Amino acid sequence: MLLLNSVFGMLLALGILVTVHEYGHFWMARRFGVKVERFSVGFGRPIWRRTDRSGTEFVVAWIPLGGYVKMLDEREGPVPTELLGQTFNSKTAPQKIAIALAGPITNFLFAIVAFALMYSIGVQDLVPLIDHPRDDSPAQQADMTRGDRIVAIDGRSVDSFTDLSLALASRVGESGLIDISLIRQQSKKSVQLPIENWLAEQDSPDPLHNLGLSPEMPIHPALIGWLEAGGPAEQSGLAVGDRVLAINGSALATWSEWVDRVQSSPGQVLTLSIERAEQRLELTLVPGSKMQEERTIGYVGTGSAPLAWSEQQLTTVRLWPWQAAWRGLTDTVQMSVLSYNMLWKMATGKVSLKQIGGPISMAKMAGLSVGTGFESFIGFLALISISLAIVNLLPIPVLDGGHVVIHSIEWLRGKALSDRAQIIGTQVGMVFIMSLMLLTFYNDIGRLM
Repeated sequence: MLLLNSVFGMLLALGILVTVHEYGHFWMARRFGVKVERFSVGFGRPIWRRTDRSGTEFVVAWIPLGGYVKMLDEREGPVPTELLGQTFNSKTAPQKIAIALAGPITNFLFAIVAFALMYSIGVQDLVPLIDHPRDDSPAQQADMTRGDRIVAIDGRSVDSFTDLSLALASRVGESGLIDISLIRQQSKKSVQLPIENWLAEQDSPDPLHNLGLSPEMPIHPALIGWLEAGGPAEQSGLAVGDRVLAINGSALATWSEWVDRVQSSPGQVLTLSIERAEQRLELTLVPGSKMQEERTIGYVGTGSAPLAWSEQQLTTVRLWPWQAAWRGLTDTVQMSVLSYNMLWKMATGKVSLKQIGGPISMAKMAGLSVGTGFESFIGFLALISISLAIVNLLPIPVLDGGHVVIHSIEWLRGKALSDRAQIIGTQVGMVFIMSLMLLTFYNDIGRLM
């Protein structure tokens, strides 16, 4: 099911965002009187086409990995005399720059609208209350404890775990101190955690895990919510709905204690005391074994019942339309700044290029967002739209940013670059883009292995 969600989500996201991006170019070209010959979503053989009264052919093609707007241009072939004023190459350099910028700008505008829609519908998140920090983690060494509520990172206000994650992500690759402001039992406290080239070489950096931080989990009893068919737990007689009360006479209070006992007992005979339909029973269970991070752990094939979060642990952001629009704008700016900072850190060697994700990572994110609700998918579209805009603004020939550079040089020189110079630039740009695509595929495959 997750695979289907991933494929469907990625294709839907690409279709929407490519259409949005190319529509920006299309709209601006039409405003300047450029004849648009084709507006295509996808590449290859068309599966649907329609021609409007202006002679523009709208196409949906088989390969949904991009799109393009084909404009009338004398450099691509003879143009009838009566249409010379409608060619792209006949327009001024500022007009060409505006047409190139229109695609990324439309992506930014789409992100603002998508975020605004998400906040108008309402989005639920976890309050930044933390659980017991992981043993020997920076958070534990700084005396942070369960129930601490983080209110700011480096002076930046934090209202949810999403805010916390983004604030910490902005420090990846840096050195110094992370200043954490928190509230403990109605008293304010400040904690500083030292970092050195923080997570710079990790493929998939997880700032929260690295610091030992996780959401405060509700008290979660050892209640069986799922059984692997034919697994050790099912063979022992355990059933969905059973609550494990003790192992070998030692009482259990939480699901995490159950997991710890099972993982530390591969191949050992365990006597379970369970509660089933208000009756107390005893069962014998022998955990199987498997390798995890180069060590052998016990395994029985059980899953927990769904967590029941308390109202104190959840926060719902639902805003009036004008408030949602402003929040959409600020979120778009914040995510854009974070993305540009990460690109700069990669360019300067502060973080590893292994952190770049490609279509497989995107598909997994799309699948998760589709599976968790409409508002999550809208938020995902906003994030990918921002990424699409930022990548297209890179000053690389064949990308919109490269066209902006070329037309800016044309504006300054008072004449266009030679065809040879533009061809060489295009070839260099294509090599760069292909190398980037190979890198992202390599990184994605590495994460799967």
